[in-house]
Amino acid sequence: MESPQPQRKKFKTTQDWHDYFGAAQQAGQPITTKDLFTLRKACYEEIEKHRGRPLLIYATKFLEGVPQGAPNSIDLSDVDGFTDLINSVRGSKSIDVLLHSPGGRPDATERLVCLLRDKFEEINFLIPHSAYSAATMLALSGNSIVLHSSAILGPIDPQINGVPARSIKRGFEKAKERIAKEGPEALPAYIPLIEKYSLELLELCEDSEKLSKELVSTWLKKYMFKGEKNVDKKIKKAVSYFSDYDTHLMHSRPLPMDKLTAFGLKIELADDTLQDLLWESYILLNGFFNVSPFVKLYESTHGVSWGKQFQQIFVGPQPQQKVKPQ
Repeated sequence: MESPQPQRKKFKTTQDWHDYFGAAQQAGQPITTKDLFTLRKACYEEIEKHRGRPLLIYATKFLEGVPQGAPNSIDLSDVDGFTDLINSVRGSKSIDVLLHSPGGRPDATERLVCLLRDKFEEINFLIPHSAYSAATMLALSGNSIVLHSSAILGPIDPQINGVPARSIKRGFEKAKERIAKEGPEALPAYIPLIEKYSLELLELCEDSEKLSKELVSTWLKKYMFKGEKNVDKKIKKAVSYFSDYDTHLMHSRPLPMDKLTAFGLKIELADDTLQDLLWESYILLNGFFNVSPFVKLYESTHGVSWGKQFQQIFVGPQPQQKVKPQ
């Protein structure tokens, strides 16, 4: 008769994480990167068992203590990580993707969606905490989205060098209106704006807004609303809401669940068991980011666990050596 498997350590709260580290420090027992992955993997395995399909993880550090210039956004280099994740899954046309990201480039997001859809027929996104901007776009390419009760999506209006494209466009629009109304004497007040942003940038803002809307509209029709009739009006209404900077006013504005479900999107709250597991996955991922130089992870239970590190180097005056008098 086989002996029962030992219960794995579970982390229900952030305090559990701090207690775990504190106890190890007091005992003088170093915790390795391998130890921490073992904890995460056990949580991932429970999610897979509960959901009945393979789980892929794409997570980045972005909520606190992120050094300037850290490569934590969605970019073309993510093709390497997603290719490894996709190739690690055998014999399944249905997967879950656990997503925790501030977003990034729409064109890179389009590339990732193409990679995923070339291999899988059904893709469900699990959000334990936050998926903003292009990460929200990525989630909207899924057949469904499952949220932890504390998790949120965000607006998909694009940013140019960290500035909302709509804000840049609005600045030019106000300048144009005031100059037309008051004449050339109003021009000096807007020269700093014109010098800061070129007309080519204004064109880029318009193209970026158009691309984000087109991508999400296409994905919703092709995947989340697949097989449904007369969905064009519903999709247009949902995309308009997600991309309306004038309504949200902030690129990082959290979009509440009641607003999202009003558009008929296949977005739901996780059941009780999955709630606990998603929150545990967030605690373990966020805890790992806070004690390591990693800012991005690609992981699965199928042999993939790597990511990107970033360490800030400070350049400044060297400390003077103290010389003892002879």
